[in-house]
Amino acid sequence: MKRMLSRAIGASALGIALAVAGLPGVAHAATTKCAYHGYDRACVTNYSSTSSTQEVCDNESDGHGVWGKFNLVGSPLIVMSFEDKNGSATGCTRYSESHAIASFVVCEDNEGCSARVYM
Repeated sequence: MKRMLSRAIGASALGIALAVAGLPGVAHAATTKCAYHGYDRACVTNYSSTSSTQEVCDNESDGHGVWGKFNLVGSPLIVMSFEDKNGSATGCTRYSESHAIASFVVCEDNEGCSARVYM
């Protein structure tokens, strides 16, 4: 009797684990990484293979524009680029895309770019 009960509990636990793992609504963790050039930055959050948010922040009031260059997953030749539209004023420029980002850099006018960050 004890052996049968142990097997039944083990089978139930395995069944529940398999059922939960197969649910389409189970969320996967988002991944966020940032690139820095001085105090300026670009950040990416990949929510899935088909969803991401990109942000560019100009945090230096030096008159140099700041922008990010983002390479899409599966399309390394397709580059999305945008700048922080309000300069060094409070707030950043953010976009959401229906693509995940593979890698990116943050660049500053007349100063160059950060090292490439890979997601």
